[in-house]
Amino acid sequence: MSYHITAEKADEILEEWASESLSVCLAVCKGNLAWHAHWVGKIRSADVGRWILTAGHTTNVLSTREFEKILLTEDDELLGMRFRLTKGSADSGFEVNLFIAKDRRLDLESTPLVQRKIQ
Repeated sequence: MSYHITAEKADEILEEWASESLSVCLAVCKGNLAWHAHWVGKIRSADVGRWILTAGHTTNVLSTREFEKILLTEDDELLGMRFRLTKGSADSGFEVNLFIAKDRRLDLESTPLVQRKIQ
């Protein structure tokens, strides 16, 4: 099941994930291709509407208010948010996807589960 949510609702969900210190998978995509597949790590708040995910030596920042379209997708195993249509950008194919496993276990072995959601 997928439906549109506001940036404020996305922030509420991300705040819950951050406060519970759950692992999050962040995937950056161009069209239907993951041009830098994904990172798995903890997410934390940097400021209102800005989130930081650190995985190993990589740090990524997501600003929820920079996207015109946010989709929330949920099934029995996974909750995901798909950020699309970057404000002020001519590149309509760029998107960011965030996923969290409901069983509270998300790691590199979860790749098949995450790949299913990305596609």
